Amino acid sequence: MKKLMATAAYLQYNKLAKEKKSLFNSLSSMTNGTFEVIKGFHYGMAAFKKVQCNICNWSGSKFCDFYTGYKHVYENAVCPHCYSHPRHRAYYVYLEKLLAKFDRKIKLLHFSPEMSITKFLASHDNIEYLSVDIDPSKAMRKENITNLSFKNDSFDLIICMHVFEHIDDDKKAMEEVFRVLKPDGYALLDVPIDVTRPTTYEDPSIISPEARTKAFWQWDHVRLYGMDYKDKLRAIGFDVNEDYYIKSLGKDYTDRHGMELIPSFLCAKFQGLDCVENMLLAHD
Repeated sequence: MKKLMATAAYLQYNKLAKEKKSLFNSLSSMTNGTFEVIKGFHYGMAAFKKVQCNICNWSGSKFCDFYTGYKHVYENAVCPHCYSHPRHRAYYVYLEKLLAKFDRKIKLLHFSPEMSITKFLASHDNIEYLSVDIDPSKAMRKENITNLSFKNDSFDLIICMHVFEHIDDDKKAMEEVFRVLKPDGYALLDVPIDVTRPTTYEDPSIISPEARTKAFWQWDHVRLYGMDYKDKLRAIGFDVNEDYYIKSLGKDYTDRHGMELIPSFLCAKFQGLDCVENMLLAHD
């Protein structure tokens, strides 16, 4: 019961936290969250287990819907066991491929750590793992991505996924990531992208949570990136490989594991794009 209620609260978190509602409506939201969890678990027969989380191996009839608030819902999205989202399950597969390329000890910096991925990253004997966040309760160390305390060229691998869209000065954040990345290092720098937009959409006058959700897909986003995102990274100095590896796994696989079909932006520092591509192809 404790796990059930915790998962229900997670599914409704943004709705409960950001929409000022009566006690009755808050209880109603929690009931909806509980119902979502039960829908995921209620079929026990193997024939009805249509989806499976590739991170924790939970399986069920469907993933749970995730309510971000203000009538915005990601359907069939969250694993009720490990709370992974479609992007996390896709990143897990991509990171397995990426980390297999490192045959040496590396220092890894992980921004705003996703709990469904953290354990996997920290489990590698050759990784000196450090997670950071502006909120010290959410990571191993408090850091501001626009003003990092680390020395230049400190990390072999940096993972920063779905962070820049929350940062007012995303250019400064990108510059700081570039600064602390080693010259022979790599950075995985993904953001939500509207593939129908050629350019990034920003409007500083949009400040209400409702309006931001409508414009930028989530109440705490300050922009919606378009297909020019890789150009923004290149302007900082990164060499960028836009990798569609997840799509190569096939529709049956990605549908079963509920993966988001997203490109991964693997970036290198002062190496040239060939170095990034060669790194990915090595030992394949």
